[in-house]
Amino acid sequence: MNRLFQLTGLLVLTSPGFAGEVQGHAAITKRLTKKALSPVVYNLRGAAPTAPSSAPAAATNEFDEVVVILEGGGNHSPAPPENITIDQKNVHFDPDLVIVPVGSTVQFPNSDPIFHNIFSLSKTQPFDLGFYPRGQSRTVKFTRSGVVQVYCHIHANMYAAIVVTSSPWYAKPAQDGSFDWKNVPQGHYKLTAWHKVAGYFKTDVDVPESGRVDAIIRIPVDVETSR
Repeated sequence: MNRLFQLTGLLVLTSPGFAGEVQGHAAITKRLTKKALSPVVYNLRGAAPTAPSSAPAAATNEFDEVVVILEGGGNHSPAPPENITIDQKNVHFDPDLVIVPVGSTVQFPNSDPIFHNIFSLSKTQPFDLGFYPRGQSRTVKFTRSGVVQVYCHIHANMYAAIVVTSSPWYAKPAQDGSFDWKNVPQGHYKLTAWHKVAGYFKTDVDVPESGRVDAIIRIPVDVETSR
């Protein structure tokens, strides 16, 4: 049975010079859940993953699992690089989904009293940070656009995603699903949503010289879909 994630983007042009404000809202009609399965990356590395934790997962706002990006419209420079932190705490990544401009760096401190070994086999930027204990940190610079899925070689339940973009218009929706971008030039764009369970979905958006355009993205996903 397919579950539906609906993203509604509202684009309103309010300023002269053919540049406007993009206002959007994400409306999720069904909760997107998943099985706790060991990721295939462990098989690729020839490792036996640890058993997933049997503890109940904390309640998650579905908007915490989504990023949105507006791409196209001509040549635009990416936003300035950022320096962010993804902590390893209580055998989880915190946060477990971030979106950053190309050229950004991510620090991976270990706050647990055990070793972790953080790695990614993603084509966008593969890396392996090796084993390191509590109090130490490693840093990775991300130079290409795409999704980087991050795991721990020791703990199969640890999973995070880093979405790297060259677009200056990107966001994680607020807790009510809203987002907005200002000063978007007139042009043809693709509105992209990426969900940690459902993946990529896109729709075309034409920003006119004036007025308003609505954009809708629908993401069908099975309730049992795994990462």
